Amino acid sequence: MKQNRKIKFPVFISVFFRSFLIQAVWNYQSMLSIGFCFALAPVAKKLFKDRKKRIEFYNRHLNFFNAHPYFSSFALGAISRVEEDMVLEGKDDYFKVDRLKNALIGPLGAIGDQLVWATLKPASILVCLLAVILIDNYKTKIIFLFVLLVLYNIPHLYIRMFGIIKGYHAGYDVYKILNIERFKTIKNVYGGLGGLALGIIIAYSILQSGESNGAYAIVFALSFLTAYFYKKLCQSVYRSLAFPIILAVIIGVIVENL
Repeated sequence: MKQNRKIKFPVFISVFFRSFLIQAVWNYQSMLSIGFCFALAPVAKKLFKDRKKRIEFYNRHLNFFNAHPYFSSFALGAISRVEEDMVLEGKDDYFKVDRLKNALIGPLGAIGDQLVWATLKPASILVCLLAVILIDNYKTKIIFLFVLLVLYNIPHLYIRMFGIIKGYHAGYDVYKILNIERFKTIKNVYGGLGGLALGIIIAYSILQSGESNGAYAIVFALSFLTAYFYKKLCQSVYRSLAFPIILAVIIGVIVENL
């Protein structure tokens, strides 16, 4: 059956580029479904020559679907394979498609949030923020803007393309490869870079504050410890953002009026 496959590499490329628009029509009712269906359109054109069957394909994939936008690539690949298998085998038990999509919503969202929003994005920003702080030359700072884009988009683009190919090869068993451990190297490298950059930024800020006024360094240190306490120990994002600001303002007012 391998030599009779309908979905070839050009289709994958088309799905890959369309996946960048997967959030273009994001909405509260169906989340990513419209963009997801749009990305799968080349698959529909390849599998179904009959207009009626193609419309049925679109209707299937306009149902509710949500995932991390980058990691939705695994769903795009897997659904393409399942749809293709059913066409080649002459089956029409499309309930498997809905069941697979629903099962992928949680894992794809969780892995994407851990890897991209909690690691790749902050690490890339911190590395380039460090460069902006330490480097005085304006042109060099502009260069580091491109470094930020490259640093962030290398794993981003890899996940998009890797997900489509791996998802297609795995098909209905795609859940077996959805494990954060598969991206352990990326997470560790970017986590280390981000941690190192943050440490240097904090140390540099404390030293700079201490040179101008020792009280500034104390305010900075107390604010940082407060943020760390609420985020790490209390798991409260809003308090970790609000309380350090309030604390810094109160201490700052007191110091300035002494």
